[in-house]
Amino acid sequence: MEKRKTQAERRAETRQQVLDSACRLFGRNGYANTSLEEIASDCGLTTRPVYHYFGNKLALFQAVNDVMVSRILAIQHEPRSGNKATRFMAIWEAFLDLCDDPGFRQVVLIDSPTILGRERWKKSPVTARAESLLINQQEGEKEHYRQKLLSRMAIAAMAEAALMIADAEDIQLAKQEANAVVSSVLKKLVV
Repeated sequence: MEKRKTQAERRAETRQQVLDSACRLFGRNGYANTSLEEIASDCGLTTRPVYHYFGNKLALFQAVNDVMVSRILAIQHEPRSGNKATRFMAIWEAFLDLCDDPGFRQVVLIDSPTILGRERWKKSPVTARAESLLINQQEGEKEHYRQKLLSRMAIAAMAEAALMIADAEDIQLAKQEANAVVSSVLKKLVV
């Protein structure tokens, strides 16, 4: 006989079911074309659990975005050896591979900047990780400011490249060109 699930286990499963459905539907249809009713229906639920666990559509979308962004952080392709530029390029190329997923592109690259705003990236663990590879340990406030500015500019350029990829008719060509440009710029920024 199968062990009966606790109330906490059932709640966690229901919450995860809603989140999985939201990831799939926001990814396929976009934020504007996905309703909480559709998400609930996809799970075989009413909207009550959706509101209970997430509060509203924006909060649910934020949770979906967090799931998608966690995929960036989970990239394990960063080599342990080589210079910072080589290590950063390995992460960039793995990120480009994530851009092959239409759901990832829709949520992270197309909808998130508009729905959640670009300010969220300043405190993002993705930005912190990128900055750790781009910023050299320099002495002096002026040099530190310059390094921080260059890293933010590089991150912004890569975000724009990713958005271009998301909108491209030929995703593979866009990825190749973005990779070539980012590689060229990065060689000049990271020493």
